[in-house]
Amino acid sequence: MVFWMLSIAFSVVILVISAASRASEPSMAQVHMMVAAVIAIVFALISVRDTRQLIRAGAPRNAIYASTTRFMGLVWAWAALALVITYGTGVLEWANWWAFFIVAMVASGLFLFLSMVMRQDLSRGEHDDKFLQFGSYIVIAQLAGTVIVIVTLFIRHKDLFAATANDSWAANHVFLFGALALAATCAYTLKAAIGDAK
Repeated sequence: MVFWMLSIAFSVVILVISAASRASEPSMAQVHMMVAAVIAIVFALISVRDTRQLIRAGAPRNAIYASTTRFMGLVWAWAALALVITYGTGVLEWANWWAFFIVAMVASGLFLFLSMVMRQDLSRGEHDDKFLQFGSYIVIAQLAGTVIVIVTLFIRHKDLFAATANDSWAANHVFLFGALALAATCAYTLKAAIGDAK
């Protein structure tokens, strides 16, 4: 958990600095995008590695879903933190940032809570099939949601990789690469669960 917290904090600091520096140095927008991409790749790789280790250890599926939902909660927390510090402090101006911040905070809290409940069941040796099914549904829903976000971003923002006068560009970087990280881990988890069920 310490690694996750340090990674989130360090990446958000660099994101905010690069966003703030863009006014005087336009190329910092590309730095912002690269930082968002790198941290998303790191998050996804770590999540996939953890899932693979759980599978090799013969862990039950609720342990796998607990790990995946915890990861999803941390990615949403990263997005929420990046939004509130970038826009809430006035580094960049974007009127709608608060709505997306609230969504990210609620999603983070929900996924971290679900992960905690699943881990508590595991520690007590309990196995709730309904809750396990709910875990699979929420991973599927998250995967579908991330695909929709990615497609929508590319359709509505053809200049997604360029910083424009609209300061939502920084949020778009966070949305895109956060969604890609979530999609990767959800897809891998579902693939592993399907393989385990066969």
